[in-house]
Amino acid sequence: MINKLNLNPVNYNGTIKQASAATSPIRQNNVVEFQGAKTSAAKLASAYQALNGIKTAKTLSFTGGISLQEAFGEMNLEILTCADPDNGKMGEKVGFRMPVSDLIDKFSDSLPKFEDAVKTNIVVSEDKANNLFTEARTQIKSQGLDLLYQMAVRMPRDPKRIADLSLPLKQDIKITATPDSKLEVPMSERAYVLNTKGNLMAVVEDNEDYLNRYVLMTDTGHIEKKSSLFGGLKVDADKGGNVYTPFVAAPQEVRERHPQESQGKGTEIVIGMEDGRFVPEIIDSIAEFERKINDGEIVLDTFYAAPDADKTQIAMLAGGFGSRAEYTNASSDGIFHGKANGAQSTKGAFRTPTGLTPMETTFITLHNAGLLDCTKGVFGIGKNVKFYLNKSGVNKGNGGFTLDMYDKMARSGRTNLLILPNDPISRVTGAMKKTKELIDSKQAAMVMIAKEVDPSLAKDFGIMRLGDNNEILEFVEKPKNPSKSLISPEGKCMANTFQFAVSEEAFDALNALLPYFPAGSGKEPRDWSKCLTPVLMQLTQKDSPEEIREELAKIVDMDEQDIPLDAIANAKAILGNQKILAVPTDEPWADCGSLNQLYHTTMQIASGDFPLEDFERANVLKCVDTQTGLVTTTPELKNAVEDKYDIKGQVMVAPQASKVNPAILDEYADAITINPRAV
Repeated sequence: MINKLNLNPVNYNGTIKQASAATSPIRQNNVVEFQGAKTSAAKLASAYQALNGIKTAKTLSFTGGISLQEAFGEMNLEILTCADPDNGKMGEKVGFRMPVSDLIDKFSDSLPKFEDAVKTNIVVSEDKANNLFTEARTQIKSQGLDLLYQMAVRMPRDPKRIADLSLPLKQDIKITATPDSKLEVPMSERAYVLNTKGNLMAVVEDNEDYLNRYVLMTDTGHIEKKSSLFGGLKVDADKGGNVYTPFVAAPQEVRERHPQESQGKGTEIVIGMEDGRFVPEIIDSIAEFERKINDGEIVLDTFYAAPDADKTQIAMLAGGFGSRAEYTNASSDGIFHGKANGAQSTKGAFRTPTGLTPMETTFITLHNAGLLDCTKGVFGIGKNVKFYLNKSGVNKGNGGFTLDMYDKMARSGRTNLLILPNDPISRVTGAMKKTKELIDSKQAAMVMIAKEVDPSLAKDFGIMRLGDNNEILEFVEKPKNPSKSLISPEGKCMANTFQFAVSEEAFDALNALLPYFPAGSGKEPRDWSKCLTPVLMQLTQKDSPEEIREELAKIVDMDEQDIPLDAIANAKAILGNQKILAVPTDEPWADCGSLNQLYHTTMQIASGDFPLEDFERANVLKCVDTQTGLVTTTPELKNAVEDKYDIKGQVMVAPQASKVNPAILDEYADAITINPRAV
């Protein structure tokens, strides 16, 4: 174990070596020196290169059995979205999770007591195409009797340009705590800095009341415990020097509404999930939504079915597909997917200050569009809500999963499928109606609902170029640098919201070709955006089967000779004159596919920038403190937090995810179709 580091004041770029001239085995094990002029510095050397103000030789000593290597190891803990090699992207990095309060506790009596105690740099995101990376600087140092943990993100820079090290910091989060080891009673809070793809967020888990645990999150706010009886805790987050402005949400009159009625027959929704990933909580969340409808807590307009509503099958992808199913609350019990004893909270089951989850917001949009009847006595699990549970262990991408779900949940009279994600907050009622009209008209093989976004956000979406009658002429999934053809004269990109309808002819055409595509076990061979949509675009835009075959081979990465020309001709004949169309909309829609996006959408809701139903607005007004910036999911949670903490700035509080009784699967077994085989 290394407990002493000697720095040579002449050369900071040397290779770390054990002292070769050590006079005893103890000295050999406990001393590391900089020697030579080589530039291949390891992590420990790189960390101390970043140590400011070292002009002369110094020796930093540790006590209590903590080594420098252990200190840096603790400061560089990272999380992965997908730990399962068969499901999702194996080893996909989504950020770093820093257990700050535990770190401070562990090092409280061991760190040297001077200003720059331990400091290291971490690469938190990379743009390989432009040779840029974003870097986080972390350090622990003393601050009076307490210790301060600080994590700051630097602006993106070229790693070869050392001068750019002086660029201003983009974001800074500081956490000060009285270490647990100094207390007779341990602190009930655990503080973290969570990095989600280059954006930092401070997370505090309050576990004092085990039955009512909650999580506080902020990226531009102040959280301070009022009483230091059981340990002091203070969190300051500053995002680019932003100054907090109190919310301006004002009470609005809630109009009187009559009991909801059903004036027509809608369709059903099938929610597709992977086994072992959040299934019980999603079903439990929908059961709670049904209860609120039947108890009159949720009152909607009378349901009028759209023309031929029952010909549309709705499919929602709701858990287990890549990083979009990551945990929303940074729960210490369930930070990894598939952890048997972990908490099971997904974005689809996360309640906002409206009292609804993103999934339930979509239900209401479907109700208003005349598709899904959410009327009392009509809406319910086993009635117009069903589930498709994939136990195969192989999803082959969201496209393959949806195709299989579509076949297994066959329903007579169905002519098209409306595919939706579970995590956006959506109010695109008009676009839903227009999409339904186009797909019913047999003009389109696919119809995508599209929104304008800034080109800087293009990397998070599928981006398209539109032609006459809003035909999609070009489509690129998540481009880091969208080409000029994808940017409008107004400087905007048209993005796929992943809300789209697919005709039965498109499914038949795909099924005519899929047997010739590589099977694979990953996402790409059956992904809607990267595979199936480009395949349909080739079929609908090109006339020559030979030319189509050449392009299909590139899309699915295979030998074009393995795709029979007669199969391509057959697929084209099935589609006829159908095109791939878009429905641009300026209706409210917010992607909540990452923790930061969910956080900022919640803040929009709280500040009145998002249109709400009357019962939602009434709930928000009880859950938001417009003076301090506190936003919670229930009035009771708001009162509990305000009693315990001083809050200033935008701070979001949500119940900590808890284990859900798997018996709910048995309770609703009749509503679940299970695929037990590998497909």
